[in-house]
Amino acid sequence: MRRKPDLHICFFNEFSISSPYYEYAPSSHNSTQLTLLISYLVANQDAKVPKEVLMSMLWPEEKDKRPVGALRNLVYRARKELQCLYPDKDIEYIKFTQDAYYWNSDLYCKIDIADFENYNNLARQESDPERQFRYYYRMNRLHTGEFLSNHKSVEWVQYRYTYYKNMYINCTLNMCEYLYTRSRYDETISLCDQSIILYPEEERFYRYKMLAYLGMNTIKTALEYYHATLDFFSSKYGTDISASLRDIHQEILSRMPNVELGIDELEMTLEDNGEADKTFYCNFDIFKNIYQLNVRSAKRSQAKYCILLLTLLPAKDKLPDSVKIKEVMDNLYHLISINLRKNDVFTRTSLTQYSILVMVNEDSNLDIISQRILNAFDKVNDDPDICLEIERKVIE
Repeated sequence: MRRKPDLHICFFNEFSISSPYYEYAPSSHNSTQLTLLISYLVANQDAKVPKEVLMSMLWPEEKDKRPVGALRNLVYRARKELQCLYPDKDIEYIKFTQDAYYWNSDLYCKIDIADFENYNNLARQESDPERQFRYYYRMNRLHTGEFLSNHKSVEWVQYRYTYYKNMYINCTLNMCEYLYTRSRYDETISLCDQSIILYPEEERFYRYKMLAYLGMNTIKTALEYYHATLDFFSSKYGTDISASLRDIHQEILSRMPNVELGIDELEMTLEDNGEADKTFYCNFDIFKNIYQLNVRSAKRSQAKYCILLLTLLPAKDKLPDSVKIKEVMDNLYHLISINLRKNDVFTRTSLTQYSILVMVNEDSNLDIISQRILNAFDKVNDDPDICLEIERKVIE
């Protein structure tokens, strides 16, 4: 008869240890250090961890000090908390020897990250596609969230987070390939949607979703999703991914129904989407085409075409966190759209940059435009650690 695990330990999403009698999970009465201590020892259960390593990990800001007493007290609290897992048994969960602490290896623990890695190894060694898919499926079921999602600022957690993230992405892409090549398109789309929630920056998930739409012959949906994906990456990350999706875009266009339009239908299709009172925003690929058109026009026009580059810069050492940057960039998007002319064009160039194409009759007009943007930015920006730089160049 197979032995039942003494403990179930989860690292994906929030950390927890459970037994038939009790569950240890982070809460208001459990400090961050307590969770980090226990999770670190379990994650490194095959090693004896020196006190110096634990102190450095738990109190990185006190490198010149040796908080030995604080560590001893924390271990005492951890042992007391873990004792609730089997209150009628005297189990030493955290052991100590030769100036090092380690997790009791005699305990039979069912650990999600250990099973996750094991299934990954089995899948990589498996030559039969169906059995391989089953291993990847089990991996996917185990991955309920990011590794220690509430502690991603801790250095050792960041390394493990990246390690398991890459493993999960590889697992998902292999599952997508298996499902797609077997025409299981609904399952492919569902898997992509689930994975995009976790890691929205992984463009290959979007690629498989588009391929699935094509496989289902929902060409219009595929085209709409293609444009939505380009807009998302442009506005969220300031990146243009059209080059990596060019083959899919061509496939979509080649399979569009050949329906001839009358001139009135064409005009209706091309009509404005309701944003005519704002500065024109587009993704970088379209912006590049408009720029090249303006370069050609500049040679035959009396007016000057200019490009502006708006960049967020740190007022001191470094920019604030990504959440604050997103808020400021959203505000900047709004003020550009309402403070410039309707026929000006702008796009997001990077995480902290917008580019603008304008037409002016005199150089002094560029000064007016730049100052108008800076004045509007000063009104909406409440963070003294962020400033806005505007570079400009005449298109020749």
